[in-house]
Amino acid sequence: MSKTIIDAYEIEEDPFFAMDLAQMAKARNYMAWQFQLIKPYLGRSILEIGGGIGNFTTRLADCADQVISIEPNQHCFAKLVEKTAHLNNVTAHHTTAEDLADLIPEGYKADTIVCMNVLEHLKDDVLAINTFCRYLKSGGNLVLINPAVPWIFGVIDRKLGHYRRYSKQSTLDLLAATGLKPVELHYFNFIGVWAWWWNARVAKAETQSNFQIKVFDKLIVPIASRLEALVPLPVGQSLLVVAEK
Repeated sequence: MSKTIIDAYEIEEDPFFAMDLAQMAKARNYMAWQFQLIKPYLGRSILEIGGGIGNFTTRLADCADQVISIEPNQHCFAKLVEKTAHLNNVTAHHTTAEDLADLIPEGYKADTIVCMNVLEHLKDDVLAINTFCRYLKSGGNLVLINPAVPWIFGVIDRKLGHYRRYSKQSTLDLLAATGLKPVELHYFNFIGVWAWWWNARVAKAETQSNFQIKVFDKLIVPIASRLEALVPLPVGQSLLVVAEK
């Protein structure tokens, strides 16, 4: 199996990566907020790149006729299968995008490709997007959520296997290099910038705090998600990207 684009996003088990996904699965309000941001751009046929442990896969299945979810990490894939086994419109594959063609019908094209916090794990993001978009219909959307603000990159990013955090400009450069048309670039989670900065630059934290996640999810997200829907942000911990093929 080729590893050309996945480098840090290894097929072998990655306990820290899996632990982070499990931590974030508990942040139900935050998961719901992210999904509501991408929902308007979803079509009826969805290819999810990097399904992880299924944190978003079941939500995608609720609004699509067909979801194909791929996940190269063995531990995460087992959880993904467990979480989606009861869903008739979800097919999960333990593979990378490069090897997906051997597992799906010839000529398959999705209405939407979704990558939730995946692209930062891939060393060559231009190659990655070009590979993903082989399976995207002309006029279809590539929907990304990427970590944002390069200057808050820290130890947790490195331990998670992140190569980068994105800005709007670096994202526009990426889309130009891949021939995709920008549809939406939207920062969100303004407060998260400063929490991540604190952990990276002051506390020198090596893991995310369960306590911080709980407080953020229960007390901050319900308010922040409403306020940010009204006021465009100059910066945010994450960046919603929608691009048309």
